[in-house]
Amino acid sequence: MAYISLLALFLTVTNLIPVSAVGFLPILFCAWRFFGRSYPSFITPLTALTLYVLVSTLLYDPHSLTEFDFYRRDGNYFVAYAPIFAGCVYAHRWDLNKILRAFFVFAVLINVPPYAYYIVQNGLLSIFKNYDNSFGSFFIARNAAGGFLAMLFCLGIACYLQKRSKILLALIALNALMLFSTFSRGSLLGAVAVLPYLYFGRKRVILATLMSSLVVASLAMAIYNTEPNVNYMGYTFTIHNSDAKLANLNIRYEWLWPRALAYFRQSPIVGMGFGSFDDQIRSVVSYFGLLGVPSDIIIEHSDSHAHNSYLNFLAELGVVGLALMLSFFWRLIKWSQYGAARSALIERGRNFAAFRFVELSSVCLLVMAATEHRLVSPSNVLILTLVVSLLLAARPVRVTAPEHGRRVVNAPPPYRDQRHPYPSAAGRSVPGA
Repeated sequence: MAYISLLALFLTVTNLIPVSAVGFLPILFCAWRFFGRSYPSFITPLTALTLYVLVSTLLYDPHSLTEFDFYRRDGNYFVAYAPIFAGCVYAHRWDLNKILRAFFVFAVLINVPPYAYYIVQNGLLSIFKNYDNSFGSFFIARNAAGGFLAMLFCLGIACYLQKRSKILLALIALNALMLFSTFSRGSLLGAVAVLPYLYFGRKRVILATLMSSLVVASLAMAIYNTEPNVNYMGYTFTIHNSDAKLANLNIRYEWLWPRALAYFRQSPIVGMGFGSFDDQIRSVVSYFGLLGVPSDIIIEHSDSHAHNSYLNFLAELGVVGLALMLSFFWRLIKWSQYGAARSALIERGRNFAAFRFVELSSVCLLVMAATEHRLVSPSNVLILTLVVSLLLAARPVRVTAPEHGRRVVNAPPPYRDQRHPYPSAAGRSVPGA
């Protein structure tokens, strides 16, 4: 089963053939192994959110659960986060430091031929003359390519922190150049935000400030751009700007963000229903201004979303859905911080790069989510959730202690320690051996 997750991880380099989605398959074969085990604290909000999304879908449009297009577009949350649950049902004893370093080298090198062709055809700075001349790697959309390369940039940093190497530095620089050529500004912002987060010590207060600021800023932008005389529930936006990038910004400011805010105001507690943002809702019955029940709906499974994960969650799942998602990332980052510190101090650096990558890529993803619907986009999220899956499934390497004969000593697996045995070390960035 572990090889399925490993295969899926290496195939995240493209979504032209979405084979990377096979990371959920271990759940189908070994579902009974969920029971009788202990799990880290981030599993609780993730499980609650998954059940909440499922119930919301059943109440809004249960038929969509049987449609392929739902999982490809509106329901890609299930595809993106299922690998984490898969990591609870299989086991391995691999050295994830070596695996992730090999994957990083593979992912960068496999992009060299298309990037070289892109440079020959367009030049390095052509994106400043024509935004359409951007690098798309092996992805359909430029934002998908940019998001993946931003997450890959976080992986390169994590591998470098575990083991310094000039070759790794060169590959990180090449990866950053590819990311720049996608001209995905949200992806660039996410990658750049990781550097000050590292510099200032990865403190929890910085993370809390960042997360709250992103939500507040998203709501403020939606409120500022809302026109009181426009019916965003039924208004159809028409793009007037011929410039692709500027038109993309216009549709966010003038239509998508205010529309998400209008949805949220109709039903602020639980939202309008999972997958509802791109549908035509002709009537909403409001109960005390807290709960909105939509009716006379035309269902559409499309790529239309709020271009902001925080606003999209508020529109479809309300305060409850957004709170569960933020709680998941808050606990996931804490778990990865403790895991990296424990790895460096008492486990000889085992899986250090994996834990550090989970932390850095989560921060990168949270920042990117303010510019696109990144928190559920498989092209951005799968690389993170598959690494989390491999970490959950990791078992300690058995070490023979010669001074006590042939006695076998087993270190506790990462997910069994809810608190780090050395709290003073939990907040420090300590490279592995």
